[in-house]
Amino acid sequence: MNKKINKYNKFLSYESNKLKMEEFFLHDLAKQLKTPVYCYSVSQIKHNFIELKNSFINCKPLICYAVKANFNKNIIKILANLGAGADVVSIGELKQSIKNGISKNKIVFSGVGKTLEELKFAIKKQIKQINVESEEELEDVIKICKVLGKTINVGLRINPNVDAKTHKKISTGRLEDKFGIPETRIVNIFEKYKNNRFVKISSISVHIGSQIKSLEPFNLAFKKLRNLILNLQKKSFIIDSIDIGGGVGIIYDERKDKIFSIKKYVKLIEKYFSDFKKQIILEPGRFLVGESGIILSKVIRIKKGENRNFLIIDAGMNNFIRPSLYSSSHEIFPVKNGKIKKKYDIVGPICESSDVFKKNFFVSELKQNDLVVICSTGAYGSCMASKYNLRDEAKEVLIEGKKIFER
Repeated sequence: MNKKINKYNKFLSYESNKLKMEEFFLHDLAKQLKTPVYCYSVSQIKHNFIELKNSFINCKPLICYAVKANFNKNIIKILANLGAGADVVSIGELKQSIKNGISKNKIVFSGVGKTLEELKFAIKKQIKQINVESEEELEDVIKICKVLGKTINVGLRINPNVDAKTHKKISTGRLEDKFGIPETRIVNIFEKYKNNRFVKISSISVHIGSQIKSLEPFNLAFKKLRNLILNLQKKSFIIDSIDIGGGVGIIYDERKDKIFSIKKYVKLIEKYFSDFKKQIILEPGRFLVGESGIILSKVIRIKKGENRNFLIIDAGMNNFIRPSLYSSSHEIFPVKNGKIKKKYDIVGPICESSDVFKKNFFVSELKQNDLVVICSTGAYGSCMASKYNLRDEAKEVLIEGKKIFER
């Protein structure tokens, strides 16, 4: 009999107290590959994409996967086959997306620091649009287009001065953040460049942050965006698309995180924008891939301290930096579930005191060479890894049914 480990990961469960992803037992994977190893559930990724797409009733959005969340080529291929576009923030992500099946006319190039080389490459490729984050960037785009003899679609990313109530290091919609153009300047930019033959300002964009757990910040930002669009329409400016960014949070720890349903999020989008009859662009990253991933790790040893027991595993902050960087809490489960529980500090091998995954954590009693998994590591995990302490990078595998395939 299968037992789900939690309600949000549909493809990770115990069978006879042995943990499996989809239909593949994880203890078998550890026999084939050196730990630590990232594992992604293909079915979970597909489920998340289809759930988001099918939640829309009054419009058909273009879902552009935020590649920064995880640039694994096989994940990009899976989403491309489902019809996804891509939201990219570098020339590397742009090339990776095109190489792995994303249509150029479904690619949006975002980011505050695009270089002239990156802009030139995007213009030559004639991608869907470049979301500019300043008038200075717009001028650079125009200069490049003049030299190339090209015209490109441009979106203006507004900064709505909305606090997303998320971690301060992943907030992007306040005036103190480096992102976007203050909304008070948008109309003037439309006026100034309305007759420019090298750029067509065809879209308005907003993205207020990541791992947002409440609908209220979205409500505030969408309301401001709607009012801006109405104002532009009154002045006879035409836009073809409305880019509402991403930022939907996921559940990392069932005891702490509460997230709105995706249907409520979609309902809010349609409330504010469906009557415009314009293309809606979404840029989810974490929502699509975050819950799909785990890190499979082996216990190096149990170290008995004066007041606590340290469970030292072979995955460290070089493999997965979110707990150290954002103080994030990820659920951890043993691959073989036992009845006796014991309290540990679960730590990695890196020579930093911040290399800690859990403190005072109760889990099945474990011993050397036993296996554990760190959950919800599909986003901002492998893509942020390093070789710190000159440790090897973790391999990445995708699991679908009983099959596994490597990156």
